[in-house]
Amino acid sequence: LHALVYQSQATRPLDANDLDRLLLDARVANELADVTGALLHGGQRFVQYREGTRADVEQIYARIARASQHHRLEILEQGRVEKRLFQRWHMGFATAPQTLVQQLSQSQWRREIPWLEDESAASSGLTRLLAFWKEEAVLAH
Repeated sequence: LHALVYQSQATRPLDANDLDRLLLDARVANELADVTGALLHGGQRFVQYREGTRADVEQIYARIARASQHHRLEILEQGRVEKRLFQRWHMGFATAPQTLVQQLSQSQWRREIPWLEDESAASSGLTRLLAFWKEEAVLAH
């Protein structure tokens, strides 16, 4: 298994419809590629953790890199991981979710946080993802 963590900046403010499209599109693409992980959105920033086979993760990252919704992509960490830390794909929002789709995704993400914090020592990529979450959650409140 391979994991990749990156951050990026939105090219413009994203409204609720933009985020819903991104969320639904990502769920489909990731499921087809058997890639799991989490995408966190706060302010104009994204941080994403992806895991799967190296080829699948790289395929999804190439697709992400072509997306026009963001720029300034920077890979923070990548490499081999011992096990999947996510059984599905998740999306968390530092600000209050605006739609039912976002609320459901946020609820799923929040249920995973305690378990992920326990597992964070096993993955520096997960540690980076959770650090972003904590930073953005503080800024949002």
